[in-house]
Amino acid sequence: MHHVTELLDREGGIASTMQLQMQGAQMADITRALRSGTIDRVRVGWVALPGAPAKVVRAVRVGGRLSCLSVLREETIWCSHDRRLHVRVAAGARGLSSPHDRAVPLGNPERWGVVVHRTLPGSGLDEPEGPVDGFEWSLLQAVVCQSKADAIVTLDSALNKNLVSRTELEFLMSGLPNSYRRYLDLVDPGAQSGLETKARLGLHRYNIPYRSQVKIGAAGYVDLLVGDRLVIELDGREFHSSDEAYEEDRRRDLILHELGYAVIRLTYDQVMSQWGRVVALIRELVARQEHRWSARHRRAGLAISP
Repeated sequence: MHHVTELLDREGGIASTMQLQMQGAQMADITRALRSGTIDRVRVGWVALPGAPAKVVRAVRVGGRLSCLSVLREETIWCSHDRRLHVRVAAGARGLSSPHDRAVPLGNPERWGVVVHRTLPGSGLDEPEGPVDGFEWSLLQAVVCQSKADAIVTLDSALNKNLVSRTELEFLMSGLPNSYRRYLDLVDPGAQSGLETKARLGLHRYNIPYRSQVKIGAAGYVDLLVGDRLVIELDGREFHSSDEAYEEDRRRDLILHELGYAVIRLTYDQVMSQWGRVVALIRELVARQEHRWSARHRRAGLAISP
């Protein structure tokens, strides 16, 4: 029994009986460990230590593997605020169970806070042996699972963190319908946050000209530059809440104003919940040509391109 528990511990606390047998465990030892209560039966063919990761155990009990957002969030990838359990099952899987009791049919997954993903055809990816999907499987499922904007946020984040290359991404998504593959036309590996991607897509939707991560003199890189001189800075909750960050943001704003740039600084909630109001202001400024250097700016020697 000690051999079985050691193998399970090495596998992260949960494994299929086939995996354990391939590593030298005898089925008789697994059976004895189950009878003694040393290990638990999660589902037919799967066992776990009592302290195994709860999310993984629940995913296997449903009848699949932990996947999609439930995996990417652990990689600190930006994705939608969906805390449900994401489980990938075989395309034709039947007999799915409640994540809490294998004897209870799953029925409506929403009842249990579960999202079931059927395996996508033509992915070209190998099935993992363990109970958790790898990064590529999870990313592919996340593209299909989320809204277009959230999927692009996730792709931007994965590229920015160098967890996948553009070439690898193109290959990974090659089996998806064209509607998803066209997301690649909108990704930007330079995006520093999901908030920046959301704002960038919001500008793109209204054909507002912009550049991202533009360096402007001593102010350094700005999140978005509309036209020549309209700077949009995005104050995400993660990096702009400290006193030091507040002072640094204002130092940079002062420099930008000295150089003749107009600055709009937006909070997380303004981008996520008040975008209609924000984009109306930006469109008005663009209509008044305030995103361009004027003759007045040029006479004052301010029209300096970054």
